[in-house]
Amino acid sequence: MAKLVLMTALLLAVLVAACTAKPDGAYQAQPQQLPTNIEQNIAQEQPPQQVQIVQEEKPHEEGAQDRFYYVSRLHWPRMPVTYFIENEEGCGRYEANRIRRAFRDISNATGNAVLFAQANDSGSADIEIRCTFIEDCYELSTDIRDDYVIRTETICQHPLGITKTLAEGNRLTKAYIEMVGLAGFAETKHEGPSGFYVGTCGHTTTEIHELLHAFGYGHSEDNSSIMSPEADVFGLTIQREGACKGSTKAIDAAIVAELVNTYSGKAGN
Repeated sequence: MAKLVLMTALLLAVLVAACTAKPDGAYQAQPQQLPTNIEQNIAQEQPPQQVQIVQEEKPHEEGAQDRFYYVSRLHWPRMPVTYFIENEEGCGRYEANRIRRAFRDISNATGNAVLFAQANDSGSADIEIRCTFIEDCYELSTDIRDDYVIRTETICQHPLGITKTLAEGNRLTKAYIEMVGLAGFAETKHEGPSGFYVGTCGHTTTEIHELLHAFGYGHSEDNSSIMSPEADVFGLTIQREGACKGSTKAIDAAIVAELVNTYSGKAGN
């Protein structure tokens, strides 16, 4: 009798195992019933929101906020480039207006690929601009003869502008521009023409020349280039009639093309 009971128990165990075994020999875990309160909490939860991950290209230098990091030549990392005229009152209305005209001329030439905006102070500006004046550089003499008058004027050789740029790798970080005028005129003695007009034809050539230095362009040996060291030099204020006619210098086509290619976001190198 005991043997019969034992054999019956073994047979039942085999039948149970046969009902729960998978063909590959792995046992199927039996589902566990969750407590009622946990099932209710899961049912009430909102599905997770989908977050779109945008893959942004990183600049070559870690942490650098550079919109134009792919440009290999010297460049400003953002647009617009900001500026501040430190001593605008000392520069005088004439030169301050000429500086702003130069900004507009560059923007217009590049189809607004290059833009400028005035900063609130010099510390936050990309380009700091100041005006200085040279003393005892200009002399005008008059020699009265019996039947005629000889007027002679001389202007010493001096830089019309000086630019210093700072860079980290191929990124420009700061530029300092000093515009140089002659003392003894409207800004310093409050008489006569502007000390920035004397010796020029009043164009924005010098200002554009210095601003292009601030964009990383050097001097050119081509006398027709706006980057020629003598792009805006006229030795005298008493000029022959029509001497200034046709003296305006346009920005070099190659420079315009490169500026557009750099700051329009289409450059590949």
